[in-house]
Amino acid sequence: MEKYRQSLKMQNLLIAAGTLCLIAVQVLAFCGVFAPTVSDAHWAGMYAGFIAGAAFGVTVLFVIGLIRNLLALRSEKKLRRLYAKNNDERRIQVCDKALSGAFRTCLLALLVAVIVTGYFSIPVSLTCLVIVFAQAVAGDLFKLFWNRKL
Repeated sequence: MEKYRQSLKMQNLLIAAGTLCLIAVQVLAFCGVFAPTVSDAHWAGMYAGFIAGAAFGVTVLFVIGLIRNLLALRSEKKLRRLYAKNNDERRIQVCDKALSGAFRTCLLALLVAVIVTGYFSIPVSLTCLVIVFAQAVAGDLFKLFWNRKL
């Protein structure tokens, strides 16, 4: 259990660093640092808002994870419950079936592509955003399917 406690502490450090970076991205987006090369004022505002909103959403998830980890580190009972949840064989199988590593990597790469292409081309960026949304919904549907199947 001590090894798991150490891994949670390292995870907390990484989450805290990621949160600080995302807060910096949000501030830069609100200040207008992220401005596409070819766009009108409407698209530039939408692009900056998308970056700030995406960063805020991930920041919220990071903070929730950080709070969960800190609470688990304070209570032995919660630590054991979190350990059991993270090492549950059924849950691991469901995630492997529904959201394999390649799927998650592609989803993250497409999110980065939305931001990068938004700087150069509005239609390509919006197309990538639709693909990200469709892929995320498909992943959730497969997760629900395999959760019932196993």
